[in-house]
Amino acid sequence: MNLGVPLGLGSGLTWGAADFLGGLQSRRLPALTVALWSQVAGGLALGAAIVVLGTRPLAAELAWGMAAGVGGGLALVLFYRGLAEGTMSVVAPVSACSAIVPVAAALLGGEEPGAVAGLGVLAAVVGVVLVSRTRAHRPQRTGLSGRVLAMALGAALGFGLFYVFVDAGTAVPGGSPLSVIAGARASSLATLSTIALVGGRSGLRWPGRRIGPVALVGLGDTAANLLFAYAAITGNLAVVGVLGSMYPVATVILARWLLGERLSAGQNAGVVLALSGVGLLAAA
Repeated sequence: MNLGVPLGLGSGLTWGAADFLGGLQSRRLPALTVALWSQVAGGLALGAAIVVLGTRPLAAELAWGMAAGVGGGLALVLFYRGLAEGTMSVVAPVSACSAIVPVAAALLGGEEPGAVAGLGVLAAVVGVVLVSRTRAHRPQRTGLSGRVLAMALGAALGFGLFYVFVDAGTAVPGGSPLSVIAGARASSLATLSTIALVGGRSGLRWPGRRIGPVALVGLGDTAANLLFAYAAITGNLAVVGVLGSMYPVATVILARWLLGERLSAGQNAGVVLALSGVGLLAAA
């Protein structure tokens, strides 16, 4: 079995767990605070690993990583704010439209998956779409629902670009996925810090007693980034991009189990279909 499949799936599930915890913390702290300090924690852990391993980053891979970090940093702020204002089991799947970006990039680059893998990609994407469907709720204020939708779609674009740029960085001859993610982390920290300063520094507030959970979010996010970067080395971008975008499945299940957010029959079917898609990708 191609290692890109388990590594890609591992990245998606790890992102989902980290995003669930990040969404919870964003209900108690400003979204920018959670995004910024979680990235700081992840960056410190990543820096320690680079020092211990003696990795020497190349300029090209750092550049691709920094480009990925800009998209990922902006996406994190939008995503956590959306999770805080909306329903987790709705915002997370909408943001998973990010899978469309690496699939399109792979096809444009002539990186077409095989027939079985292609069927798995289709099943996984359709499954995520079904997960995003919800029963009719009581009317909400149009401005609020439109705002949350815009944030979820903006996060989807940012995450999708992150996948594409990380894949490009790992393709640099002699490069290391660790260096690509280091560049991404440095860039996302710079982006988030700039947003915090422009926004009146409210995002720079110390999380206080919640620093533990916030740091755990960053460590999980960094681990997921590394899993995806290593998956991109051995796997097709369309396949690993879709697997990385499976994070809503973990987020939705955790929201169901821990928060009591109920899923419709269509959403349950979507989870099953998405997991079936993973099975097809593993068999390809």
